Amino acid sequence: MRAEYTAEVKEWALETYRSSRPNYPSRDQCVTAIADQIGAHVNTVNRWIKLEFGPSRAPAADEVVAKLRAAEAEIERLLRVNRDLSDRLAAASPRSITAEAGTGALGSTQLHGVQLGGAR
Repeated sequence: MRAEYTAEVKEWALETYRSSRPNYPSRDQCVTAIADQIGAHVNTVNRWIKLEFGPSRAPAADEVVAKLRAAEAEIERLLRVNRDLSDRLAAASPRSITAEAGTGALGSTQLHGVQLGGAR
């Protein structure tokens, strides 16, 4: 047996949806919150919303923009972490032999300040 709701309750649900939808990540979450507030089944409120606002086939433009901004922010955060880790790794890693090796007097080679071969 279906529960009957007054026109005022339906109108309140529709107005609440209209004003609070941007505060929820999805249409379903908003509808669920409204249904809980009035003690109605989610499908009942969803039907009212669908009749008033149409089916929810594609995400709303504001949802797409919000998700895009969140993804861009996450990419920027990960790039910063990557740069930080790369800098820390470079600072902690020993330098290559070729970078620190130098040729001393008489063709001898020094590595980390130690004379290698040649005249001493």
